[in-house]
Amino acid sequence: MPPLIHTFSVLGRKYVFDANVNATISVSDENWELAKQIEHGEKSLEADALLSKYNEQGYFLSPNIKEIKNPQIDTHGIELNRRLGKLTLQVTQKCNLRCSYCVYSGMYNNRTHSLKSMNFDTAKRAIDYVLNRSVDINELSFGFYGGEPLLELELIEKCIAYVKSVVAGKKVIFTITTNGTLLTTDVYERLEKHDVSIAISIDGPQVVHDSARKYANGNGSYDDIMRNVLDIRKKYPESTDKLRFMAVLHPGVDTSCVPKLFSTDDILSRYKISMSFVSEQNTNERIVFSSELLDMYKLEWTKVFLFLLGKLKRDKVSPFLISGIPQIFMKYEQLRKMNPLPEVLHPGGPCLAGVQRLFVTVDGVFYPCERVSETSDLFKIGNIYEGINENKASYVTNVGQITADECKKCWAITHCSLCAVFSDDGIGHSKKMRLSACESSKNTLEEHIKNVCFLSQYGYDFEESS
Repeated sequence: MPPLIHTFSVLGRKYVFDANVNATISVSDENWELAKQIEHGEKSLEADALLSKYNEQGYFLSPNIKEIKNPQIDTHGIELNRRLGKLTLQVTQKCNLRCSYCVYSGMYNNRTHSLKSMNFDTAKRAIDYVLNRSVDINELSFGFYGGEPLLELELIEKCIAYVKSVVAGKKVIFTITTNGTLLTTDVYERLEKHDVSIAISIDGPQVVHDSARKYANGNGSYDDIMRNVLDIRKKYPESTDKLRFMAVLHPGVDTSCVPKLFSTDDILSRYKISMSFVSEQNTNERIVFSSELLDMYKLEWTKVFLFLLGKLKRDKVSPFLISGIPQIFMKYEQLRKMNPLPEVLHPGGPCLAGVQRLFVTVDGVFYPCERVSETSDLFKIGNIYEGINENKASYVTNVGQITADECKKCWAITHCSLCAVFSDDGIGHSKKMRLSACESSKNTLEEHIKNVCFLSQYGYDFEESS
């Protein structure tokens, strides 16, 4: 089998990524062309000579992958019975907004709005299930999710009080994700009393936000959210440590707004902001971003790089993208050279289903996390009465087995970003669906590696900054 290498260039400089040892090598133009031959399994005397040269240095060696299997599968049962540390409660499926790209909006086929809400008995059973299986965990996290979770504030407070009454000797974290329309100062006070971390979903300036995040009557929600946040900030200046914003780029975003997203708003500029693109998974229609928006996005990222290189002041960079800097550092750490790949390996991407982010619906059904489809049999891994089905959870986790032959030959295997969501056909794992997402995952990885190479190439010292 050819070595798992990948050739790419950054502003004229040539590189080869060697997946077997997780290393990126800068090479001459001539050697890069020969490395491309090796990458594609082509033969020539010159390529063979280069291969031998790098083999002597421990590079370009063919990996010895014999089996695609998640190495944690063998201890999955132990993890599920002793190390559950995070639970997200879907306290309601009701919502006072009808955002155009929400997973409940009808644009997606994995959830729909309903009038259902969780009762305390269901919540208590789910909490007890996790507490009884967290013996090896020192930190517990309980999240409240909707719909709009603040429609069930009393239930949330009751859950928090219960957790505090039964947990001893462990750190406990409470989080909530809200659209912010119901987050009055009174509600904030009630959550702040319990040290709840609050994430507000918002999309930027009013013209951007109100184009998608609307009430059922079609009116935008921006003014109500800003009024609430301003009232909270006036009464609780320290709220900047308790509140954060989560922004979503969607096709309706006006490119003229991107450079100034959040940076010119006197309220929003004081808070931490994270950013993501609207998901295309489980959609009933294709999501298409304009080339203008994508070009503007790349330009704004260039400003981030110039800021890191000391060529641009921070106030010239959108806070919307500043939040992505830790991801660059994380990727740098993930790209440190390591020992050759083992014989038993699994693509990166899937979590240990049921362990990392256990999610329970209003009806008490367990899912691996809140991002998966609630209409898919694949992800129904148990319920509050029967517990987690370990065999089913392991099947979800071990998704790489359905594309084992392809994964063994893939240069992106250890950095693959495809979780089980990308193989879900509503019943089980689909090889065709998983493979259809591979190219996008590899392109994303290449961009991450290029970012690290670009910064290093122009003198950024990751070691000093870490």
